[in-house]
Amino acid sequence: MTTKAKTKRRRKRTAVVLGDSEMSGRIRDFKWEETPVGKPLVWTPSLKNTISLMMVNQFPMLLWWGKEYIQFYNDAYIPVLGTKHPWGLGKPVSVCWNEIWHVLQPLIDTPYNGGPATWMDDILLKLNRNNFVEETHFTIAYSPVPDPKARGKIGGVLATVKETTGEIISKRQMETLAKLGKTLSTTLSADDVFLQAATALRDNPFDIPFGFIHRITDEGVLLETTIGFEGERNDIQCPDETWTEFSKALKTNSITHFRNEGRWENLPMGAWDIATESMIHIPITEGNKTSAVITLGLNPYRKFDESYLNFIQVVADQVTLGVNKAKAYDDERKRAHLLEEIDRAKTIFFSNVSHEFRTPLTLILGTMEEALKEPRIVPANVERLTIAHKNAMRLLKLVNTLLDFSKIESGRQKARYAETDVVALTINLVSNFRSLLERADLGLLVSTDTAIPSLYVDAEMWEKIVFNLLSNAFKYTLKGNISLRLFAHSNHVVLQVEDTGIGIPAQELPHMFERFHRVENAMGRSYEGTGIGLSLTKELVKLQGGDIYVESTEGKGTTFTVTIPIGKDHLPAEQIISSSDRYGQLVTDSYIKDAISILESTSDDDTEPRPKSANAPSILIVDDNSDMRKHIRSLLEKEFNVFTAPNGLEALRVIREEDPDLVISDVMMPVMDGIQLLKTVKSDPATSNVPVILLTARAGEESRIDGYDTGADDYLVKPFAANELLSRIKAQLKITKKREVRERELEQKVAERTGELKQKNTELEETNKELESFNYVASHDLQEPLRKIQTFTHMIANDANKEEAVKKYLAKIQTSAQRMSELINSILVYARLPQSTEDFELTDLNATLENVKNDFELIITDRHAVIDSDKLPVIKATPLGMHQLFSNLISNALKFNDKNPVIKIESTLVDAPGFADKGVTSKFHKLTFTDNGIGFKREYRDQIFKLFQRLNTRSKYEGTGVGLSIVAKIVSRHRGYISADSVVGEGSTFTVWLPAIPVV
Repeated sequence: MTTKAKTKRRRKRTAVVLGDSEMSGRIRDFKWEETPVGKPLVWTPSLKNTISLMMVNQFPMLLWWGKEYIQFYNDAYIPVLGTKHPWGLGKPVSVCWNEIWHVLQPLIDTPYNGGPATWMDDILLKLNRNNFVEETHFTIAYSPVPDPKARGKIGGVLATVKETTGEIISKRQMETLAKLGKTLSTTLSADDVFLQAATALRDNPFDIPFGFIHRITDEGVLLETTIGFEGERNDIQCPDETWTEFSKALKTNSITHFRNEGRWENLPMGAWDIATESMIHIPITEGNKTSAVITLGLNPYRKFDESYLNFIQVVADQVTLGVNKAKAYDDERKRAHLLEEIDRAKTIFFSNVSHEFRTPLTLILGTMEEALKEPRIVPANVERLTIAHKNAMRLLKLVNTLLDFSKIESGRQKARYAETDVVALTINLVSNFRSLLERADLGLLVSTDTAIPSLYVDAEMWEKIVFNLLSNAFKYTLKGNISLRLFAHSNHVVLQVEDTGIGIPAQELPHMFERFHRVENAMGRSYEGTGIGLSLTKELVKLQGGDIYVESTEGKGTTFTVTIPIGKDHLPAEQIISSSDRYGQLVTDSYIKDAISILESTSDDDTEPRPKSANAPSILIVDDNSDMRKHIRSLLEKEFNVFTAPNGLEALRVIREEDPDLVISDVMMPVMDGIQLLKTVKSDPATSNVPVILLTARAGEESRIDGYDTGADDYLVKPFAANELLSRIKAQLKITKKREVRERELEQKVAERTGELKQKNTELEETNKELESFNYVASHDLQEPLRKIQTFTHMIANDANKEEAVKKYLAKIQTSAQRMSELINSILVYARLPQSTEDFELTDLNATLENVKNDFELIITDRHAVIDSDKLPVIKATPLGMHQLFSNLISNALKFNDKNPVIKIESTLVDAPGFADKGVTSKFHKLTFTDNGIGFKREYRDQIFKLFQRLNTRSKYEGTGVGLSIVAKIVSRHRGYISADSVVGEGSTFTVWLPAIPVV
């Protein structure tokens, strides 16, 4: 044929399909004369027009023409075909899509044979388009194409398709996760969590055809529940030695993917027509231990890719969260129950012990009162008995308070309400405090409303309410006034006690009426007390049908407000009496005497020093109780120079001025307690060697240990014997002298250890260099892909309507995300490499190499790579470490190569003479990894093993700069050595020496 004829023929063929798209060109060049469609010259206008319409359409379209349904398609349809492109062009649909022809045929036949167009949303099709059968979903529309020259006037069927696989799977998985989250949010036990999780997962037989959950208990591994199974299966009850992947998941605490390979037979198929071979073990962590393993079968028509793994990971995270929430709830429930039991036991104990204390206290008080009446009593004994009587009365008040509180807690305290003139009663109670307040230079302001009606209250309880509030105000008011106001307001009687004292910190106000709560280091007159006074007051007020509030400004004062309803309708009728017997003077006396004791403890003059001798050691006594200071002083002043202080802050002043040889301090004091005093003394270099003995009323080994933990030199529990205190003091003074000698000796040893410290500093500097490298990669290498992701995300937003541009940007985002993931994973692998040798075992390096070759099978095939190896040895090593070593070295050889990679691995047994200078004499296996890659400059032979070191641009060769650092660390851990050599353009050789004897 002449050139002119060929040109003419080409022009005629070209005229059939216009356009420069890929499929336009392929259709023009296709040999249609070999198909039933025939040469393009004989094509009908209908066929030509339909093909032209398809070529310019951006939507995936294809045309099945003639009774054989010969296939035409446009560029947008190419991704649907996968590896069947371009083979599928010109093929009958029954041939191209033979695996789903039974589904497609009726849908195509209907419009072709004169029926209506067919339409289906999200049809499930199992396609073999990427060399495996996979689950796909499409929305399809099949329309007849009229052709006047065709039999039946229909020339073919035009198909418009939209793949919805990703949307369907994503929606399905999101529904599963939503059900899982909803059901697990209300579970209260770990058992419920697993049962509810199984229920939610059963509803997705597509992604999870079956599963089973094993609990890890002290009794062993037990089957908890199953998913998709019918009846019992003995073969999944208890894991045995063949469940190697199960053991691996437990050991590594990581998701483990594996294939069934005949381990279990007749497994449920879920929503599919075949049983899956792909399975996964998911460890569930409860606290710091693995509590369960969830085993799931995977979709047989899906690859276990990153998207599938992310879904499984979220399932694992939700179940783990549910288990830990259930554990936290169970722990809290047990704790609450235990606290209730403790609280109940405490109340019973207070009740019983208070009753038991009152009998001996009555005998003690009665005996002391009779002794004080004796006319011939020695004056010195009068003072001793008076102190003892005063403190016994205080103890009786504390016992009575505890007894009142325990009665209220147990519900045994019954009030007796009588109509009472609260104005007269309150004025009488306040008058008992006036002389005391005058002695303390405090003003007392009383204001009452004469129009207040009689009130139904328990007079004895009202007395305690008033005295508790006045005592509290007196205790924390060092100057100014205490005001009491009583008035009627809104059908209530209001009692207010206001002071100009130290005030209460805002954060403490919500806790003021809690039992045993005390404001730490409050600058009051004393720290002594039970911590239940205000709590008892609130309970007494509630028994009157009233309420109590507190307002305070720190540094300015506090106001307590009590409101009691007027009348008696709010009270239990059976507890209302006609008249009330007064409680008597005992309550009044106990409160007044206690307040006088507090006043005396801060106003006496026992803090003046009484020096005995210039050579005698000096002792500082710190206690807020004046009687205790006097008692300890009387024990010590015969042998020591004694100083005293009422609180920690005053003690610091005395320490600065007098420089005592030893400090004896109470723990609980106002202004500054003993613990804070101790910390201040020990933290000051000038006083850190001064021994401190702590005194406390809190008995028990735990309190003693707490005292030592704070830095106390000794710890003494009240009550203590005089001889014990003296022996402790003398012992501490001797220890102090020995410590001074020892410190001088230690100064000499410090100089000797300077060399050792320099060595440690050198090691730390090396560690710091690694940290600096990490800072660089965190600020640069990690930010680089992140910036790209941000940039391309912004571009997608700007070009949202440009499909091709969006696809390109998404691909770049995926590449950047993959880069970041690889970098983070490499850093984690490097950081997690263990230092111990406990997991060393006999490891066959031949098997290791085969496993690595399987991992890189696709790359090796694609690159036509050759890996040739000698017979490799069996050594004592960590299998995971050897796998990482071989994997990283082979990965580098494959990656840094511009041609078909050839990798040679050789093994020889050597004496390692090159390491004689390091004292190495054992046999070593010398492994050489030689490749024909791009190589590197020899001056980088040592530098190449450093963390994050890269010798090539990332744009040409992907990588993290961590792989060879991991290899070096693994070799070092195995007590081996590694070196590298290379010629640029001719390849590289990495040599590894590993010990040939077991590592010990």
